[in-house]
Amino acid sequence: MDHSSIAKMYIDAIKNNSIEASTLTKLPELVSCSDWMRVEIVGSVDYISNRTKIVYNGILVKYNGGLYYMRKNVSDAVGTLDRRFRNVRRMIDIIQE
Repeated sequence: MDHSSIAKMYIDAIKNNSIEASTLTKLPELVSCSDWMRVEIVGSVDYISNRTKIVYNGILVKYNGGLYYMRKNVSDAVGTLDRRFRNVRRMIDIIQE
């Protein structure tokens, strides 16, 4: 499966301003796209996986019908061009299973 089809599977994964930890770990990363103006910011996440110890510190975005994770350093870099990415205040809660 390619990244866009995986992202489309999880487009409705955020419910009541929260996402399950297992779903977060499966989201593809958005590193580049053809049009940053079409990216919709959902909220920021800060989570460390209990099992793998991978740190998820960034934002969740919707792009081209899919849900993606963006690392903080990528959103900071895009923030120099588009101020929507600078200070995302809406936090997404992580639901532990």
